[in-house]
Amino acid sequence: MSLADRFLRALKDFENAKPRNKQVRLGPSELGGCREYIRNVMIDSPMQEADEWPTAAVVGTLLGTHLESVAAEYMGAVTEVPVTATLPNGLKVSGHADIVLVEENVVIDAKSKDGLAAVRREGASLENRIQISVYTYGLVQAGILTEGATAHLIYVDRAGNDQDIHEVALSWADILDYVELCMARLDEVMQVQEQVDEGNTEFVQSLRDKTPPFCYSPKVMCPFRDLCWKGSEWVPDKIITDEEVLQAVFLYDEARALEKEAAKVKAAQREKLVGVSGKTPSGLSVTWTTSGRAPALYVTQVGEKS
Repeated sequence: MSLADRFLRALKDFENAKPRNKQVRLGPSELGGCREYIRNVMIDSPMQEADEWPTAAVVGTLLGTHLESVAAEYMGAVTEVPVTATLPNGLKVSGHADIVLVEENVVIDAKSKDGLAAVRREGASLENRIQISVYTYGLVQAGILTEGATAHLIYVDRAGNDQDIHEVALSWADILDYVELCMARLDEVMQVQEQVDEGNTEFVQSLRDKTPPFCYSPKVMCPFRDLCWKGSEWVPDKIITDEEVLQAVFLYDEARALEKEAAKVKAAQREKLVGVSGKTPSGLSVTWTTSGRAPALYVTQVGEKS
């Protein structure tokens, strides 16, 4: 086993040894997520381990710790504030609020993303909105904050390519609305579980808010993924009818096919250019670099960045 393989094994073992990876509990961060995940947690379904190193989550945690430290030192914030919220249905959920500006009656939750384009385009996810709403709701119940508090989701690019911070702010009215939405989702979970208790399992599918590409992603590896999907062939059942969307699907599929064909052409021509370096009469530059594991070929127009 190479040193790199040993190091990767150590990183995986370190993550799997953490207490939070040995049990699953229902907290504010789960309440806005997949409802079938919530149901499985509630009924204590057996978990499935994941032999992956969650790189994005690790980097996000480290970056989050740094953001909290800066907020504490330069903004007078209190960080990692323990909070237990009692929801209107009596359910108690606990967690830690990232950043609280007590004097300003503000809660901040810092999130890291691989680029900010998606969150700018689509807005904050329901998971993020419900999570910070429940934190704020609990902090008001605890008397740390007062009614009228606001919640702020801040997104940073963990890759460092985008130097801006994207903010999504929730008013107190928004927060109460998301707590109510959270209640409605939990009611749906309980209604399906009542059906399951009576032997009617077909309703479970209605709670699956995620699909296999997400559940089995190395970044996610849901501990209940096989309970939902193993042995079944998943095909989306929603029919796309929007003409603009249909055109986008067609063009994407066409581009994908062209990419495959282009890759074959590039591979064949690359073999013919091994050892070649120079410039064509039309101004195409041919160069090789050997900084990586294998020599890389660059064919570019002179003056164009490769």
